[in-house]
Amino acid sequence: MRVMMPVAVVLAVLAGLVLLAPGRPSRLAPPWAVEGAAGGLRGVAAQSEAAPTPALVAPAPPPAPAAPPAAFTPAPPGTVPYIPILMYHYVRYVDRAADPLGFSLSVTPEQFAAQLDWLKAAGYETVRMDQAAACMRGAGACPARAVVLTFDDGYMDAYTTALPLLQQRGFVGTFYIVSGFVGQPGYMGWAELGALRDAGMEIGAHTISHPDLTTLGLDELRAQVSQSGAALASALGVPVVSFCYPGGKFNDTVRAVAGESGFTSATTTIQDGPQSDVYTLPRLRISGDLTQQGFEWSVSAKLP
Repeated sequence: MRVMMPVAVVLAVLAGLVLLAPGRPSRLAPPWAVEGAAGGLRGVAAQSEAAPTPALVAPAPPPAPAAPPAAFTPAPPGTVPYIPILMYHYVRYVDRAADPLGFSLSVTPEQFAAQLDWLKAAGYETVRMDQAAACMRGAGACPARAVVLTFDDGYMDAYTTALPLLQQRGFVGTFYIVSGFVGQPGYMGWAELGALRDAGMEIGAHTISHPDLTTLGLDELRAQVSQSGAALASALGVPVVSFCYPGGKFNDTVRAVAGESGFTSATTTIQDGPQSDVYTLPRLRISGDLTQQGFEWSVSAKLP
């Protein structure tokens, strides 16, 4: 007696054979190509552990969008005004008797606010160091009446105190970071540096460990200069093109290494001088004992 299979069963078996036929492309996207809820490719972790696929490297997430550099009033074509570069370290309160050096390197929040208010009231604009250097090199527009505010070393008060005061006035600054100090006690971490970046501030390099560069051999010198910028650029996803000599110490070899490392400028602690060489730029030190009158005189002596 012949046994007849139900038609439905036969059709189901045939359908299964078609699906298993070799060479038929799958209609399911591999897990690593599926966009996650927050966007971007999230795939490697989602793959089946049993899948015999080669290891894949998940693409790095795109850097957070940084605010564009602040616009400025351009100088008349063909003119290159002098752009004073101001040097800050700390914005904090310090007991002068207990820490004379720390006092000299610090301005109080009130001093800093008064200095910024005067700059704004007097019609001066702030530009980042990369913008100023482009002007000096003839590679970009020049501001008509501007200053550069620079902050050395990457102390935490740059984020907690200086940044809010700058933002309240629509000002920008350049923050020179010692890459090996990031996240150490008293210094900003990557989250704080990312906040500076996103606020339109410039992140510059200040070596890996803040040594006297003039005492180093060539290989170590190159590592301290170039790797500091590379580490910051990689972590923050933005170009790092401005450099600052630790303690302001440099010589011809140090200057040359700054240039060969891809930086477009380097600043010193020289108080006064020309801006014809973008790798030996002078800066005005703003110390804790500088009066408001002294600040105004120092800056206005350089500005039109």
